[in-house]
Amino acid sequence: MNRRATFLPIAMVAIISVLALIAIASGRSDAPDVVADSRYPYHICTFSKYCAGPACTDSNLSFVTYLEHEDGKPRIELAGVNPIATMTRIPDGLQFDTQGGAIDGTLIIFSNRDLNWVGSSGEAEEEINHFASGSCERLKTP
Repeated sequence: MNRRATFLPIAMVAIISVLALIAIASGRSDAPDVVADSRYPYHICTFSKYCAGPACTDSNLSFVTYLEHEDGKPRIELAGVNPIATMTRIPDGLQFDTQGGAIDGTLIIFSNRDLNWVGSSGEAEEEINHFASGSCERLKTP
């Protein structure tokens, strides 16, 4: 009778351990779908809301922002944007400006890792304004 009484707690510990290992091995369920070059300092950022003119979406869009890259310059790897950017440290965080792509814009990563994106595309009469908000993961350094 004593053996049966100890079997249940041991079985429960074994089952919980297996489930914990499965959860750890599966990784994050909300992990961004981008890969960064770990040789350079970077943030992986995700827009949680993006508007292009009157059309808005709540679908997550992830991208990488480098403080410096191979050429020593800041870089934004975001679709439609010229990756070469200028970076300015502002009191609330970092400001990245980019021009020359399909979308010209300004990305601000605040000290609390929230972000704000404002941009424009198209010609004068058909200009489309872009707005986005979201957040960034902690700065990763090599």
